[in-house]
Amino acid sequence: MSPTRRTSWAQHRRMMQSEGYDDSDTNENYRCLIKAEQRKLGILPSAPKHVDMVSDNKLQSIKDEIGEMNSTKLAMQEQGRKTRKLVKSVNADVLLYDEVKEALENKEFIKSSDFHSNISFANDNDDTLFVCLSDIHYGAFVDLPDNQYNTQIVAKRLEQYADKVVNLIVKDQIRNVHIVNLGDNIEHAYMRTQNLYNAEEDLSEQIVNVSDLIIKFIDRIASYVPETVTYVGIAGNHDRIQGDKNSNLNADHTVRIINKIIQVWSENSGSNVEFVNVDDYFTDAKANGISIAFEHGDRSNIQKKGHLADVSQLHGKHYSMVVGGHIHHFVMTEVGNNEYQINFGSIKGIDDYSIQIGAKSSPSQGVIVVHGDGETEIKKINLD
Repeated sequence: MSPTRRTSWAQHRRMMQSEGYDDSDTNENYRCLIKAEQRKLGILPSAPKHVDMVSDNKLQSIKDEIGEMNSTKLAMQEQGRKTRKLVKSVNADVLLYDEVKEALENKEFIKSSDFHSNISFANDNDDTLFVCLSDIHYGAFVDLPDNQYNTQIVAKRLEQYADKVVNLIVKDQIRNVHIVNLGDNIEHAYMRTQNLYNAEEDLSEQIVNVSDLIIKFIDRIASYVPETVTYVGIAGNHDRIQGDKNSNLNADHTVRIINKIIQVWSENSGSNVEFVNVDDYFTDAKANGISIAFEHGDRSNIQKKGHLADVSQLHGKHYSMVVGGHIHHFVMTEVGNNEYQINFGSIKGIDDYSIQIGAKSSPSQGVIVVHGDGETEIKKINLD
């Protein structure tokens, strides 16, 4: 077994004795006796063959040794890489939270409006309104002939969307209102290369300022509803702290921070808004016998015709609709008897990236009305 194929006769004797052969020895006569017996049986290699075997064994021994050294070295390098990445990630997270804390200290959020206390609807309307908020991409900067977008335009379009929702609520006297944020709240400067020069504000400013705009949006709607308004928020791909989804921890996204800001506001502002904690990337709701699943759309193919059935099977529930965003344009596909797969549009509208992939569309959002008898209306809300 040794690289030189030479026998350690002392070890040989110990092994023989352990097998019950007490007449084994280590002297020259015994060694010659063994070789003579091997020659007689034809198993003693010739001198050239012995040399080849020794060379091969030594070479394999060297290979094995080098392989073991390299494996150890590679393992240490990989562990070092993981450790450095972890330290870098922790340092980045600490820096991010410090920046968010500073940005929050410099931000004064609105107090809850008191309009809702004076609102009363005469009828007993059982309709339920789901207001979907998707793909805000706060911090994105777009300057194209067909679309301009910046932080001021975000605020304008959110206000316009809130006004259109309020008009619908007042007109139809809807008292059951649920706001569902489908993700991609921020642009994030590190998602893609062009984001570095197509983004306004740093990450912490984007988080705090979009939280402020969402709060204003919620409060504007809630102030015209006599009942409690619920709010939930799930994450999209642009909300991830790490741009690469394969390197990102499941809960490592900015929506955790945004949700916490909104929750603290709802609990301390005296509003009629109830913040509801849900899964990071999925939520659902049921109204008047209609079950609806909500997701962003980046973690699955929401445009695949059988996606509604897949979601129902995955969660063990029968859903009448699955609703997402992500693709930045409105698509509604009927996949069964009053069963739909829906993508609502983006507040952002088209940009360089959407032109590059051939996905042009106007800025829009969408709402779903579930009437008391279970009939549904899916409405695209166009924005300027």
